[in-house]
Amino acid sequence: MDPGYILIDEHSSVDELIRLIAKRVTTVGEPLNVLNLDDIVAKHRNWQAKLPTVAPFYAVKCNSHPTILRLLAALGCGFDCASRAELDSVLGLGVTPDRIVYAHPNKSIGSIVHAKKLGVKRMTFDGSDELEKLARHYPEAELILRVRHDAAAAQLSLGRKFGCDQVRDARPLLKRARELGLSVIGVSFHVGSGSMDAECFYGGIRKAIEIFRVGSTLGMKMELLDVGGGYPGANGALFDRCAYYINKALKELVPSPVTVIAEPGKYYVESAVTALVNVVSKSYEKDVDGGVVRVRYYVDDGLYDTFDWCDDQGSGPLLQEDKRGVPCVRSVIYGRTMCEHDVIREEISLPEHEIGDCLVFPNRGAYAKLLGRGHNGFRPTGTKVCLTRATLNYMCAEAVKAVRG
Repeated sequence: MDPGYILIDEHSSVDELIRLIAKRVTTVGEPLNVLNLDDIVAKHRNWQAKLPTVAPFYAVKCNSHPTILRLLAALGCGFDCASRAELDSVLGLGVTPDRIVYAHPNKSIGSIVHAKKLGVKRMTFDGSDELEKLARHYPEAELILRVRHDAAAAQLSLGRKFGCDQVRDARPLLKRARELGLSVIGVSFHVGSGSMDAECFYGGIRKAIEIFRVGSTLGMKMELLDVGGGYPGANGALFDRCAYYINKALKELVPSPVTVIAEPGKYYVESAVTALVNVVSKSYEKDVDGGVVRVRYYVDDGLYDTFDWCDDQGSGPLLQEDKRGVPCVRSVIYGRTMCEHDVIREEISLPEHEIGDCLVFPNRGAYAKLLGRGHNGFRPTGTKVCLTRATLNYMCAEAVKAVRG
């Protein structure tokens, strides 16, 4: 087995392993991420149970760790790719082109030509210039019109950058596609990353089906509905509400037969990674009388690796057993680089920690490790992959199938 893998047997658990590593990681002096593959398997089974008619196309941009991609390929997921590199990574696993949506609506000519060579036909667009490029370089592509639909509350809204206006743009774009002889097979939307608005999926599906009707009047055969991403990874109750409104909309609004897919990213991987970081230094902010106002911690990880710019600032590290009962004080946690923006938690109440203590942050699997490694020359944080024998056997069996074709 790969030295970065840890096999979890029936007498142990990932939580126990994390507690053990947290006690030992300070002797190593390096931060560490623990990736639990069985958490991803559980998420996939939950998706199949809660959204049985919606095929998941994992958003590779969320976390492209090779082991995660291999596992999701083995589980039968499709993939939402947004670049040539992502296409190459996924196809390199033996995934067939029909299991991929090239979901970047504004692609370079080189990327379009590359997708054509690979046989990836389904791709999104949201503007007339994209149609002109596709007509010249990939007229056989199967196109999906991306429409703007933002949730009322989300960590990161995407409508300012991507998606056409349903009322003003949809019909003219579909007409232009028809004039160019292009095939538009469906509609997509994305409610925004970190959406807290479950009901918005109902409105997005209703908007998409209205565009289906527009396409029908133009003689187009609309057969694919892509309900995008924005699903929570560590909030089961919120995901259940999202599933409720999606299922409700599919039952009430979507005619048969229409293939329905989604682009979950954070849902699959957020809770699968736990970050362990070490306090390497500390100092105190004091008032004029010398009283401690705030403790400043400096740790060996940060916003250029495991943590990201869209973090929930209200979530802190797990409370360790040896800190229970210790009074909490105002604190700030700084990352390891010299960048003034490298602040993991700006304002948080914590029991006082000492140099060498390990801070354990759950739910670190989404986006963070992709946002710019190498600042100040720091080495990327290492990863230990945990899995049970059942998951290992399943992945090996699927790998053998792929090799045999």
